[in-house]
Amino acid sequence: MKKIIFALLLVLTMATSLVAGTLAMYTTSIDNLADGSVVAKEFVFVGSGTDSFQHGIKIAPTETVRWQFKVKNYENHIITETDLYYKLTFNVNASAGKKTIQPLVVNVKDSGGNILNSVAGIGTFDVIGSFPLSESGQERDYTIEIYWPGDKNTDINYAGSNFGTTINVDAVASQLPFDGSNPGNENPNEESEISVRYETTAPWQNGQSGINEFEYKVTITNNSDEAIEDWEIAFSLPADRITRAWSNARMVSGLPEGSYKFINPGYNNVATDDILPGQSVSFRGPAIGNGTEAIRNISVGGSNMAPSSNVDLTYEFGKSSLN
Repeated sequence: MKKIIFALLLVLTMATSLVAGTLAMYTTSIDNLADGSVVAKEFVFVGSGTDSFQHGIKIAPTETVRWQFKVKNYENHIITETDLYYKLTFNVNASAGKKTIQPLVVNVKDSGGNILNSVAGIGTFDVIGSFPLSESGQERDYTIEIYWPGDKNTDINYAGSNFGTTINVDAVASQLPFDGSNPGNENPNEESEISVRYETTAPWQNGQSGINEFEYKVTITNNSDEAIEDWEIAFSLPADRITRAWSNARMVSGLPEGSYKFINPGYNNVATDDILPGQSVSFRGPAIGNGTEAIRNISVGGSNMAPSSNVDLTYEFGKSSLN
């Protein structure tokens, strides 16, 4: 029996929400995750489908709560017939209608207790793994650890039902490695003449508006033998919203929502207005949203060349800072 895995792109979602415990009673109640099982959820990558669950967890200062889940490449007698790569994306954000519990620290650990990635407050990070081709089914165990480091001077600021944090986990599987490269590139080993890198910081919540904000950075690299004179770049970003560019680029106004175009700064300096062979230019600025989606529909051009969409894209979300 042939197992379904070719060109698999399977997305599953699980979520857990945490509500701030009252300061008068430092107790934690954890719902009976997965009906008493020590494993809260299993991601099984052997066919298409969607699955989800959500459990309420209460947490108070100085407390730690944990829950576990598995990633598997088999179900009963069905095992994937190729190398399988998977990416787990953890999005820590304020619960609907609530303000985030800023002191929370979220760690993801492997079965050996090693911290694979973490975030404090709100933010997004990835954990990447793989299953090499094997006749036997394989699985990986993970633990999500949520810790509230107590601070008697600030804990009172997060008391009550107005504060809550939700952790969403998206799982994606593919036959190709997840290296942050553009999944639309049909020849991933062949370098394009133009490379673009998109980076974002971990988001933070505006104290007045309650809206999540982040910083972005775009870097354009010329891999060709010819300079890109008076460079320009256009792309789309459906959910997050870029508000402006701080320096090294001019943002074009009047475009449809979700569409962006930036042109060179016009400094009359070849180091900034042109992209010489083997060189890069970067610009950055503020944006609204979570900073967890990659730019798309990218085209790069110049006064000496027509816009080209033959671009290699790499991206990284949730960085602590943008160098």
